[in-house]
Amino acid sequence: MTYHWIDQPARLAEMASTLATDRPLFLDTEFMRERTFWPRLALVQVNAGEQGIWLIDPTTMTDDPAPLTQLLSGRTLVMHACSEDIEALRMHTGEAPAAIRDTQIAAALTGHDLQCSYQRLVRDLTGTELPKDATRTDWLRRPLSEQQLAYARDDVVWLPELLSLLEARLAELARTGWWHEECDRQLAQATVVGDPEDAWRQVKGAGNLSGVALARLVVLARWRDIQARERDMPRGFLVRDPAMLALAQEAPTRREQLAALDLHPSTIRRDGETLLALLREGEQQTPPPALPGPPTPEERALIKALRSRVAEIAEALQLSPEVLMRRRWLEALARHPEQLPEPLLGWRHEVVTRPLLEMLP
Repeated sequence: MTYHWIDQPARLAEMASTLATDRPLFLDTEFMRERTFWPRLALVQVNAGEQGIWLIDPTTMTDDPAPLTQLLSGRTLVMHACSEDIEALRMHTGEAPAAIRDTQIAAALTGHDLQCSYQRLVRDLTGTELPKDATRTDWLRRPLSEQQLAYARDDVVWLPELLSLLEARLAELARTGWWHEECDRQLAQATVVGDPEDAWRQVKGAGNLSGVALARLVVLARWRDIQARERDMPRGFLVRDPAMLALAQEAPTRREQLAALDLHPSTIRRDGETLLALLREGEQQTPPPALPGPPTPEERALIKALRSRVAEIAEALQLSPEVLMRRRWLEALARHPEQLPEPLLGWRHEVVTRPLLEMLP
């Protein structure tokens, strides 16, 4: 199937004006974020049905994103594994989709793996093998190669057929409502901006700290999160997690002590004094409650029994157990059944949550 290359805002606006606003838009994106905090939108692929495949170059529209914003505004977007795509689109256009229909979620709810790739789903449902050789390329470099363009085109060619097949199967299984709920939840989560005050929870190893060391980590993680956004670089490019823990635990007081804590020399030159000041600030703060430690032997036994029950329910429904219950949800349910994670209050409540609650002592 051929494609239309669109790299002018006026041309995009002209073509978008021909689309019916009440029909879903089949879409994918390519973006880069290996060396940045924010995703940089590099390409938007649209399957416009009878009007063909559109490959839209947003790098030429940074000064005038309005046509792309208008194209997406108020529409339902059909995509595959789209949480990061939503973030990339929102960063470029300033808006989130009105609604999404994620074919990866639909696939999981009809018996495929939780993380089923687009290529695998196309193969399983249509028998077509798609190449994967352009997955790891620089999508911001211009001109794009013919190989990249063909790969990008293929990423939306099969979306309408996948949607049709999956919708039929979901309806047959009476799980369409499950799918819509999961898609709405994913859209809501993808548009949440993380609070720097909670950034310490994402530091690997934070669960090993408590007291003043944890208070120091809270202040360090807040600073790192804010600076990563402002400098547009990954958090680890500022200070890696192991160094964050070492700083919080060792609490150096002199600049020359920082070199022993696996900090990059450029970080010490640029931010050394700031880090020392942050450590002093942290010592004056009240630490938050420590993260939960590992389960007790009794809790491990309970979690094991609950996991076995989840497996039984999943087998009866011909679903992967992870679709029904993530590990962190199961541990939360076992430890604090009075504070159920939000996903366990929707369609999962009757399917899996209630049977598990009945097993609790």
